[in-house]
Amino acid sequence: MGRNLLAPAGAVWTAATIAFLSPSAAQTPKMGGGYKDVIAIPVDDPQTKSIAGALFKPAGAGPFPAVIYMGTCAGANSGEERFMQTTLRDRLLSKGFATLIVDPYWPRQEWGGVCDKAKAGGDYDVRGAKDIYAAAEVLRAMPEIDANRIFVQGYSLGASAALSAIDARNGPAHKAKLAGAIAFSPFCRQDAALSVPALIMVGDKDLWTSAARCLALKHPPNVQVVVYPGVGHGFAMPFGHHVQYDQNAAGDAKGRAEAFLEAHIIR
Repeated sequence: MGRNLLAPAGAVWTAATIAFLSPSAAQTPKMGGGYKDVIAIPVDDPQTKSIAGALFKPAGAGPFPAVIYMGTCAGANSGEERFMQTTLRDRLLSKGFATLIVDPYWPRQEWGGVCDKAKAGGDYDVRGAKDIYAAAEVLRAMPEIDANRIFVQGYSLGASAALSAIDARNGPAHKAKLAGAIAFSPFCRQDAALSVPALIMVGDKDLWTSAARCLALKHPPNVQVVVYPGVGHGFAMPFGHHVQYDQNAAGDAKGRAEAFLEAHIIR
């Protein structure tokens, strides 16, 4: 790709502002988390024309591989979400990846997220999968993004949406293609047929999403399931009321996630 993907941290980043991609995105939607430079992500939703995103790119012309960030049910304003977004963004930028942080909630007037509504295996992961492809379509249209190297990384509900997005029954309906998925603490649907490389990481003491379901998931060799003993839900998030942070598991999982991305950008 003509650049060092292990460049030192501190690579220059900018928040991109792009033109809207369809007439339906007549106005940039509001985004939680305090983001200023927000882009519209047009969606096929009878109630919402566009959801919101914040795009961060490394210095240079690209084309860059990109990661779509899909968060938990809590929404972009929660403390754990902001920490994860900032940490992941900075790590990915230092390694030559663009990052698109997606907010599916504020544009739908779900100000506090959907934790009070979402249930494991419910419709919100299906909606999230559609949002992921909508975000991928926006990225695919940008010359500075490598359309063949667009990944998704999700946490909890966002992880469930990521797995739904790479189900073989869902991908063919979209022009944009995903190169791989990383899922932290997802709900694993037993009928899923994962179609691209994936890394699934979950704790065996997770009371919200079952590690046993993920282990029982039939998957090809390019899908890896990692179960952390004695670890609960949201183990990668260091604070918050609904998570059980585990420093050792979090460090291992982050290392695996970075290794996964770098392994799958090689043509």
